[in-house]
Amino acid sequence: MNHFMPSQFSKRVVASVVVRLLLTFASTSMALGENVEVSAKSQWISTTEIELTVEATIAPGIHIYGLEQSRPILATRIQFDQSDAIESIGSLESVTPPKRHTHEQLGIEVLEHFDRAQWRTRIVVRNGHKLNSINGSLFAQSCEDEKCFPPETYLFQTEISELTSDSEESVALPMAEKLGSVTDVTKQSEAMSILDSLQVTPSANQQATIWSILPLAFIAGFLLNFMPCVLPVVGIKLLSLVKQSELNRRRVLLTNVVYSTGLISVMIVLASLAVFAGLGWGQQFSHLGFSVTLIGLVFAFSLSLLGVWELPSIGLSRTKTESNGYASAFGNGVLSTVLATPCSGPFLGAALAWAVAQPAYWTYTIFVAIGFGMASPFLLIGMFPKLVRFLPKPGAWMIVYKQVTGFVMLVSVVYLISTLPTSAVIPTLLLILGVGIALWLTSFVPVYDSALRRMRVWSVASLIVAVVAVVSFGWLKGVTDQRFERDAIRLLSTRGYGDSLQQVKTLSASLNQQRSIVWENFSKERLEELLQAGKPVFLDFTADWCLTCKSNELLAIETEDVANALLAGNVVAMKADKTVPNPNADQLLRKLGNSSASIPYYAVFPAGQPSKPIVMDGLYSSPDVFVKNIQSAF
Repeated sequence: MNHFMPSQFSKRVVASVVVRLLLTFASTSMALGENVEVSAKSQWISTTEIELTVEATIAPGIHIYGLEQSRPILATRIQFDQSDAIESIGSLESVTPPKRHTHEQLGIEVLEHFDRAQWRTRIVVRNGHKLNSINGSLFAQSCEDEKCFPPETYLFQTEISELTSDSEESVALPMAEKLGSVTDVTKQSEAMSILDSLQVTPSANQQATIWSILPLAFIAGFLLNFMPCVLPVVGIKLLSLVKQSELNRRRVLLTNVVYSTGLISVMIVLASLAVFAGLGWGQQFSHLGFSVTLIGLVFAFSLSLLGVWELPSIGLSRTKTESNGYASAFGNGVLSTVLATPCSGPFLGAALAWAVAQPAYWTYTIFVAIGFGMASPFLLIGMFPKLVRFLPKPGAWMIVYKQVTGFVMLVSVVYLISTLPTSAVIPTLLLILGVGIALWLTSFVPVYDSALRRMRVWSVASLIVAVVAVVSFGWLKGVTDQRFERDAIRLLSTRGYGDSLQQVKTLSASLNQQRSIVWENFSKERLEELLQAGKPVFLDFTADWCLTCKSNELLAIETEDVANALLAGNVVAMKADKTVPNPNADQLLRKLGNSSASIPYYAVFPAGQPSKPIVMDGLYSSPDVFVKNIQSAF
């Protein structure tokens, strides 16, 4: 049951990422372009096929990472510009295999290329089309021992060598002699690995330019204000806006600018995590420490709304200075953005998928555009304070509204706790109880009291939280882990399953049969096995912390229509759970065209063409799209 414990791996990952960030920024004076040179060559090998080779020449003492490298280390990525003449692009094969070893701090396998790295693929051209050149890009981060340089994107172009009779005979005829036919060649390559030869048609957004993605990112950010994750904080901001009707124009503008600054600052941090650590939108919730910290913060905000303690700009204080503090406005902006990350609104997935495949400066640009979209209603009010007049006048109703918003925030706390591993629930409840007691103590010292007295009380409050945190996750967490294991064994024994691993799986299968859809747990090996056997597969990438995923499951997936469609076509339903870090799922997401590895995301692998999956993402309120795509798979 170590799966539920705060692992040393997570701590090593966080520490390593921080170290890498510091080293990266410290070494920006040395350009990556001095470390790596990229070239490409291509030639026709038949009338409809091109063999393309991409090569990276790496400076001595420098290395880059393999295509299959798992997070948090950045994998090398190679992409090709789309053309109407191209029918399909095969998977890239490493001609020079990377050196593999286990990272001492992270404990994960590292794939490193030194001196020279070469990758080869085949491109199928549509009949009757002529292709003269191929354009593409290589994204890589170079490192020297433990020092890494900023990642860079290299553009390359290659003119295609003409097809000669000698090359046609040397490639096509021997293959026909050895394997009998072109069909045999295809069957053998699919038998080798279907997941390594996926052909996902890029969406229009992936082929778009910065000028078409920027407005999309802005709209996606604006719509995030209406997602369930953000609504509690928007309620707090609404109170602030109502009170701003009593302020002068300058104060209204500055308060909203500070709120927007807090919001956009988190977006910059998220962009940094995407660029330097490869973390997708919302993936920070995979780490127990982050989730528990956020639960404590949201709980603290809810207690302020309920009047247990007074936080400037949330409480209804006597003075305008207290109730509209810039620090609290900044904090509200930070909290609203952090709470938005479990949600994935319309257009967000498309904008993020494009952003993370671009050079770092475009990635930051898109994330900031999303931030400005979220902040736009408040910046608009800041610039035109008369808009506040459309809101209700300040009055007694605000007290009731504030308390209702406090209870809504508590609902958010319950939801966040529900996403935690079972054995972490009780320690988290004890921790937030300690937070509540500490904040209750601070309520006895008003903000106008002496600085020394306030410092003493807040020091005692901080000490209480620290002690309770140590007790909760230093001692109680171990007790609940053991209790959870005993309860699991007791449940197995009660139901006659014993306590062996196989019997645990039997119980899991028995419980699964009680659902409308019978789900298998995702593994690369099992998925490959099913696809090789010609089975259609519906794959759902999800996580307990992803509210949009849960909404889709409730409204569109766990329905009778989808269950019947799966049953009618004998389609295997598989779930890839990202509640905790899942590098294999992230790797497959990127192969499926989801560069940011964000969720929700869905793939349907047809029985006849498993290497050409149908992919879906976003928010759904009806099962129709799922039913249609599942039916097309058999």
